[in-house]
Amino acid sequence: MCHYTTFVMASYNVPMSKLVIICGISFAGKSTLGEAIFERFGYVQVDVDDMKFHLFGPDSKDEELSRVDWVRIYHETDKLMESYLQSGKTVIDASRNFRKQERQLARQIATQLNAEVVTILVDTPVGIAQKRLLENREKQSRLDVTDQDFETILQVWESPTADETPLVFRYSDQIDTWIAKNISAIS
Repeated sequence: MCHYTTFVMASYNVPMSKLVIICGISFAGKSTLGEAIFERFGYVQVDVDDMKFHLFGPDSKDEELSRVDWVRIYHETDKLMESYLQSGKTVIDASRNFRKQERQLARQIATQLNAEVVTILVDTPVGIAQKRLLENREKQSRLDVTDQDFETILQVWESPTADETPLVFRYSDQIDTWIAKNISAIS
């Protein structure tokens, strides 16, 4: 999008697209927060698990996929995110973003399209996330993460740095109250 188009859109109060990056460890509450923001504002969501099922079927298992398969899943998810942003939609990505490099790639895509980027850190202690993981194995309310994958995520996890200017959602925050408090940043 050229600078003139951006100026014209801003002049006529046309909403600019936005990328909402939600990051944290597995079972921190990223998807729950993303879903609450989706329900409140109607933004579109991208999700690597949804893309995995789209590309490899609903019975595909993480451990059966090759590195090449995962590169394709992430690439296709990024293309979908880019397509939504190009069409002026605000996008929520709460399904990955464990490493700063992953968030930087998403930020680059958004920046090239003159979309605003909002980074949200879901700050949940490891012990609480592990408890949620174990509870999920009994309830099966979302996809499971193996103990080995959970540990790997903890090892690669990089919390957002100051240059990412993250909003922080703490595990004890009430979602509706937090959204209301941060509405200017996420709407």
